Amino acid sequence: MDKPDKSRADWGNYWQGRTAGQSGEVFGGVGIESSEELSDHWTRCFAGAGGAVILDLACGAGSAIRHAAAAGCSRLMGLDISAEALQATRAKLPGLQGLVASADRLPLADDTVDLAVSQFGFEYADRTAAARDIGRVLRTGGRFCAIVHLKDGAIAQECAGHLAGLNVIASSRFIPVAKAVFSAVFAFESSPSDAARQALDAALKALTKAQEALMPQVQAGGIAAHLHGGAAQLFERRRNYLEQDIQTWLDQMSGEIAAYAGRMSGMLNAAIDPGEAQVLLELIAPGGETQCAPFQLGGRDAALKLTARTVA
Repeated sequence: MDKPDKSRADWGNYWQGRTAGQSGEVFGGVGIESSEELSDHWTRCFAGAGGAVILDLACGAGSAIRHAAAAGCSRLMGLDISAEALQATRAKLPGLQGLVASADRLPLADDTVDLAVSQFGFEYADRTAAARDIGRVLRTGGRFCAIVHLKDGAIAQECAGHLAGLNVIASSRFIPVAKAVFSAVFAFESSPSDAARQALDAALKALTKAQEALMPQVQAGGIAAHLHGGAAQLFERRRNYLEQDIQTWLDQMSGEIAAYAGRMSGMLNAAIDPGEAQVLLELIAPGGETQCAPFQLGGRDAALKLTARTVA
């Protein structure tokens, strides 16, 4: 799987959970979809843009463009690499035109957009290509407004912390060891023998070692606690389940954790510094008005606010 497909799969995993009605609390990560600061920012951005053609790049669940709808704007387009994300957005904004594509390959003609926006989105793509393509589709005097990940900012630091915890889960080998324990206990209970007993004892010994490695993360809560607690509950109630159902749950947890790690890594790789941000703005609006400024969330510098206007 190449990098764009990996990113699409990781975020598709997240949006499938969201559209299925899952709370996402365990795999939520950093809370960046909405906040009072972001709401105020987008309310100001869309003020007076009633007749504008607006494009939300990497729109996710529509956290930015819903403010455009609230401001009375109706010519709305949302673009995302995840069809599941667009499904979530269109559930809230039925009139939205959805585009499944990457921000560096916009399926739009030149000079067709009045306002392009992005909230923690376009920077995940090939940023240089995306900036040039945004400039291509913006009309004369068109605007670009984005909130992007800040390198070494508060969100990046939080992502790094989550990723370190995920690495502990992986290095503990708790999931493959737990799978071996369930195989051994079901085998022993269905056909007791000295060999089956020895295999179970060895699996349980390995589990004790894995649990010791995992325990700091379990005590911190979140994914590790969910994984450990779920496995313990399944072990206690194993006679109520088929072995395959338990193994499937562990496999699903493994997939969720891998996708979550991919999203955290993606956030870290997407973070940019003010110098790169200014270069991108100049690609979007050569000779136009540009501005890059820190953006605070919860009183901490967490992102950058980028604005540009093409030459009228």
